[in-house]
Amino acid sequence: MVGNDLSIYETGNGGDLAVLSNDLALGDVLLQTAYVSMFGGNVEADTLGNEPTDEIRLDWWGNSLLFPNGSPQQFNSQTERALKNNPLTSNGRVAIQLAAQNDLANLSNFATVSVTVNILSTNSVQIVVQLTQNGSMQSQTLAVLWDNLKQTAIIQEVI
Repeated sequence: MVGNDLSIYETGNGGDLAVLSNDLALGDVLLQTAYVSMFGGNVEADTLGNEPTDEIRLDWWGNSLLFPNGSPQQFNSQTERALKNNPLTSNGRVAIQLAAQNDLANLSNFATVSVTVNILSTNSVQIVVQLTQNGSMQSQTLAVLWDNLKQTAIIQEVI
């Protein structure tokens, strides 16, 4: 069973910690992992494992520290990169959905993952991630709205 961690929410400026009654709130680790997997800040480059030590790395700093052997658990934010680099067309929607599925593949050890990408307007995309934890019939849903003009994700609720 996946437990709780510090709760985060998206304000359009990156994930922020949620506060409840003057204390840090707790949230669901599975939903937070899904969010961080898609929008973890590693937009510039995937971690390949062969990055030169004398050059500035564009991948997420934690990949080399926490997953030095190139584990599939590395965060590469292919979703955010796909949102920024694809037009909001039917082909772009498919590319975004494939990127989200790739980012969320590490969750398959814990849950059944379903991803749906909907183009809502010329400037907004909704990504709906449905997670059914292994051994449970209960599903959890994370809905992320991407504002293409502001180039940022928005989550309407604390996760």
